[in-house]
Amino acid sequence: MIATLAASALIALMTSVLSPRMGRWVFLIPAIASGVAFVYFLTLAPAILSGEAVEESIEWIPSLGITLAFRMGALQLLLALVVTGVGAMILAYSVWYFESKTLKSRTVGLLTGFAASMLLLVLADDVILLVIGWELTSVFSYLLVGLNHHSRKNRSAAQTAFIVTTAGGLAMLVGAVMLGSEAGTYMLHEILAQPPESTITTVAVMLLLAGALSKSAIFPFHFWLPGAMAAPTPVSAFLHAAAMVKAGIYLSAALVPAFADIPLFRPTLIVLGVATMLVGAYRALLQTDIKVLLAHGTVSQLGLLMTIVGIGTKTALMGGLAMLAAHAMFKASLFMVVGTIDRQYGTRQLTKLGTLRKDRPLLAVAATLAAIAMAGLPPAMAFAAKEAGLEAAWEAISLPGVPTWLSVLAFAGIVVGSMGTVAYTLRFLIGTFFVDSRLREALDDEPFIVRHGMWPQLVALFPMVLAVLGIVSGFFGKPITAALEGATASAPVGEASYLALWHGFTPALAGSAIAVVGGFIVWRLFGRSMAAPVEPRFSAAAAYAGMMRGLDRLAVEVTGRTQSGSLPVHVSTIAVTVTVLAGAGLAFASLGAPKLVVADSVGQLVVGIAVSVCALVAANTRGRLKTFLLMGIVGYGTAMMFLLHGAPDLALTQILAETVLLVLLVLVLRHLPKYFTNRPLRGVRWLRALLAACVGAVAGLGALFAANSRNEASISDRFYELAYSFGFGRNIVNVTLVDIRAWDTVGEISVLLAAATGVASLIFIRTRVVDPVGTLRGRRGRPDTSKVGPGWLRAGATADMQGRAPMLEMMTRLLFPVMLVVAIYLLFAGHNDPGGGFIAGIVAGLALCVRYLAAGALELAEAAPIDAGKLLGGGIILAALSLIGPVFFGGSVGQSYDYTIEILAMGEIHFVTSVFFDVGVFLVVLGTVLDFIRSLGAGIDTQWRNDQTPRPSAHSDRTVPVRSRGAQS
Repeated sequence: MIATLAASALIALMTSVLSPRMGRWVFLIPAIASGVAFVYFLTLAPAILSGEAVEESIEWIPSLGITLAFRMGALQLLLALVVTGVGAMILAYSVWYFESKTLKSRTVGLLTGFAASMLLLVLADDVILLVIGWELTSVFSYLLVGLNHHSRKNRSAAQTAFIVTTAGGLAMLVGAVMLGSEAGTYMLHEILAQPPESTITTVAVMLLLAGALSKSAIFPFHFWLPGAMAAPTPVSAFLHAAAMVKAGIYLSAALVPAFADIPLFRPTLIVLGVATMLVGAYRALLQTDIKVLLAHGTVSQLGLLMTIVGIGTKTALMGGLAMLAAHAMFKASLFMVVGTIDRQYGTRQLTKLGTLRKDRPLLAVAATLAAIAMAGLPPAMAFAAKEAGLEAAWEAISLPGVPTWLSVLAFAGIVVGSMGTVAYTLRFLIGTFFVDSRLREALDDEPFIVRHGMWPQLVALFPMVLAVLGIVSGFFGKPITAALEGATASAPVGEASYLALWHGFTPALAGSAIAVVGGFIVWRLFGRSMAAPVEPRFSAAAAYAGMMRGLDRLAVEVTGRTQSGSLPVHVSTIAVTVTVLAGAGLAFASLGAPKLVVADSVGQLVVGIAVSVCALVAANTRGRLKTFLLMGIVGYGTAMMFLLHGAPDLALTQILAETVLLVLLVLVLRHLPKYFTNRPLRGVRWLRALLAACVGAVAGLGALFAANSRNEASISDRFYELAYSFGFGRNIVNVTLVDIRAWDTVGEISVLLAAATGVASLIFIRTRVVDPVGTLRGRRGRPDTSKVGPGWLRAGATADMQGRAPMLEMMTRLLFPVMLVVAIYLLFAGHNDPGGGFIAGIVAGLALCVRYLAAGALELAEAAPIDAGKLLGGGIILAALSLIGPVFFGGSVGQSYDYTIEILAMGEIHFVTSVFFDVGVFLVVLGTVLDFIRSLGAGIDTQWRNDQTPRPSAHSDRTVPVRSRGAQS
């Protein structure tokens, strides 16, 4: 199972890269892989159906008991077969549907990534891991629905679907944490085997159901699904018909055996399920767009599924799971039929269709077979599943654990909802394929344009396969019943029936007959009208839109009143909040007298006094340069304090970071006034000084009391041992960063990436690539220095002679390679000696700073002819892969391996695999510094040069300076 998930994720990445080269044929790769996974899961079926469960797990954080646990029982097997089997057909169909010229390269990767996320959701045994898969499906749905981001309709539909399903997912996360904490375990099969009984459990289960209802588009969350049909048809067929919307049904079915008797469990699912059936069927009867019609029909049938599962008996669970599989087959088939019609005829409007049975007989046959299943007619499996649901509802009337009114509502709701299903099925099938041509011509004289695609007739084989399976499976009721027994055996009440096309004359059969006859009557009365649908004045969608408008208005009002644009006001607000909250905590806390040590040596006392004096002077000076230099002294003094405390790594990092900061501040200072302000200082400065003193006092006292409030042994005491046993290094600081707390480091370098991106977005308009001199561009975007005169640096001679510094250029030529060699040394030596990826990245970045300071933007472009964004992205990916990589070799997440390599000329070399993580950190830090230099140096230089470039005036012979958009911002 784990290998299947990993392979799916890898194929998603690989196909995205191959898509521009292979075009639409790239869909064959995930289609074949999905078919192979389907066969693999079938090989597990005998063991699972005999009562066993396939379990796999990977220890992630053993000390905290966190494990990546996967488990496949009968229920999980059913969903896995649906995802891989139906997914293989839809991915193969996508080869025909998409055109290579217009295919976006990310489409195949997103579809494959969704399939992997859905499998993760289904196979996860850890409820937190299940929630992760749950949210990943929402993310992929958002990206796929919004695939055409130029369309406002697609963007709005993607946003609505994401907000609704994610809100339910957040509720589900809270419920999962509460349930796992109450049960003492986060393993789903253990929770279901021994469910806790308490009020907290009831609340937790209802929160889980909130997530299930939102994901499966159950009333009142049903409105997001029809809008999501703005996605390409294969996406709708896979996500919003066959797979993702089944996640809520899967979760509800999984919870039934343990929690069906919770007071609100059955009423919630049945009442909302019946409401969804009726609303969806009514809305489907109003549609003229056949894809939107099927979308509302999907909503209705999801309500049917939730109603049957919500009855909570063995028979109901069996009928619900059988209907789940049947629905995936016939609805995916029908969506492929709609996609074929849309691609070949350029329309989905019933007013322009009607006689397609003549042009596309195979497509008409496939649509008819799938429509028989959707309407719940024999001999389809959907008929047998619906009969089981009706039988379960009728039997539940006499069961003590189910309220009578609820059972009656379920039975009546299924019958009436099935009437609507029959009615909109007839509207779809007859209106698309079998309407008399004379009637169609009377309704709309505008002809449609036939667009013949590849394989105009054979493409019908894709939906035909699924439609035939939906019909043929109805004759195998007993084997399917036996296969589902494992998933229904632990249901709380009732005796399991069996799936069959004929049970005799029963109330369930009477209900089916009433549904068919009533559905035909409803279609004759209301379903043949071709009037354009009118949106209801009051609806869930309108309520959602009103709520979002109100939220936006509230956000604007709050922002307008709190975000004044004044930096002093914002900083003062934060400072007051910190002072009041943290100060109150210190004032009311029961803290003993702290142990105070003024200094361990005279050197620390001298440095401390110097730092304090410089900080006070910096706060009271108006000159920018003077302030920056004093701040630099404070930073270097802090580094000296680290060194005097015996922390050379921290001291070196602080010195290098302070140097980079000082360079960047000077770059900014070039284009700022000499003084902060020329206005007279007001009395409010004394209030700000008092506030600053209060913040400093609270911070200092907080640190002092925190350091003296430890009751337990420090966890870092074990780092001395772990550095050798776990990280195989002598430098405890570096081993801590790349081994012991590597995930924290990933978070920190992610912050660096975000900071670099933020700074670049303020300077650059469209791209990070800087064209420093406009015409001096060569092949592949590199500076063309072939015509440059002699100089110490390649681009040095292009600078203005008055601004050149030959001595600096000469020293740069000597220093640059030396600094790079030192950076590489620090990178690889950091595991045992002072250094590491962070320090090495800063040193390499400072080398680039020197090149820029010596000869300007063109020299920087020559020294680093690469997009900083690629360094940032490559670094974060390498760091993450180095943590996850050991899993594929039998290790745990973040595990390091120690190797001793003997090289003839160099002797033995000690190599630890965590060096790959350090290289990732190095690339991120180097990319960040490069981004800062280009943004605050070369980028501002280019904009400043553009501001000084004159252009002809439209009204005279004079010239006016050009202001760039970036400079204005």
